[in-house]
Amino acid sequence: MNIFVKIIPDSTLPQAGEKRSRTLIAALRDVQVSVPPAVRRGDTATLHCYYDMDGESLYSVKWYKGRREFYRYTPKESPPMKIFPAQGVQVKRSASNESQLTLLGLSLASSGKYSCEVSADAPSFHTMIVTGDLEVCEVPKHVPSIHGMRSRYRVGDIVRGNCTSHNSRPPANLTWYINEAQANPSYIRTHKPFRERKNEFETSLAGIHFVVGNHHFVNGKLKIRCTARIHDIYLQSTERSIDEDRPRVISAASSANSNGKGANGNAVPYDHFPPYAENELDRKDYMTHLQDVASGSSPTARPILPSPAPLTSFDQFRLTSINHLRWAFGPLTVLLLPFAHPLLSSLINRIAPPLRA
Repeated sequence: MNIFVKIIPDSTLPQAGEKRSRTLIAALRDVQVSVPPAVRRGDTATLHCYYDMDGESLYSVKWYKGRREFYRYTPKESPPMKIFPAQGVQVKRSASNESQLTLLGLSLASSGKYSCEVSADAPSFHTMIVTGDLEVCEVPKHVPSIHGMRSRYRVGDIVRGNCTSHNSRPPANLTWYINEAQANPSYIRTHKPFRERKNEFETSLAGIHFVVGNHHFVNGKLKIRCTARIHDIYLQSTERSIDEDRPRVISAASSANSNGKGANGNAVPYDHFPPYAENELDRKDYMTHLQDVASGSSPTARPILPSPAPLTSFDQFRLTSINHLRWAFGPLTVLLLPFAHPLLSSLINRIAPPLRA
């Protein structure tokens, strides 16, 4: 915000008991200052001071950084230009005069308030001061980065992600866009910028969190963009393109037939063949069965075997006894079982009649 101050010398004021009998016609007016609000570190900045003397003579133009005077231009003196030391200020003499001031090699210390003071010559010595703010910025060396997002989402999934812009001063302003439109504020998770330990720069962080809807996908694509901005001197963006993950029917014959059709011309879903029992079709036969379908040939018919007769209670007892011995004595039983089997069968046959009864 510009500050206007007008100082009127006491000689122009009426004395006590005296009425003012004349009107000032010539007066300094319309003093304005033009200071760039933001400049990149290392660049050059030109400041302008505009004024209307309205018939008066110019006495001096002075520039201040804060309260310290660092430049003075007095046209009636020789030399008219004088420069005083000030932190972060380096004046280019050849590009400076009574109406403009050029600063070279701006650093972060060059930021601050710059004031132009214009004074009229005698007898009025009217003086006006106008102030503007200059900020020297350190812009990020890299574009903003997006983290935490997958490459595919389905309708109803939750999209979560973060956008980060590193090492700048001031911190960059981050803005999220969804399909070229600025994201709903309710989707945004704002975080306070944090300062890097190794320098005076800051890092910006903004998150996004929303549920994917049908309207978010355009031709199966969802575009999410993060933009980092610092005043009007820095603007960079990063965009992610997300595919819609739709439920798909996988063709068993896709490797041999590009149209995804089976031998009968119909699409074959991935789980078309139910799992078989181990006593009906082993893994090798099952894979061969799938390969036959993929190659377009009809699968080989498998004979239907008759179901075995149910076991009697005596046979169940004999099998159970053998299994108990195998688990009870472990590997030793497995080794001795071929020799002990006839003896065990004879023993069981002796006690069989009571069991069969």
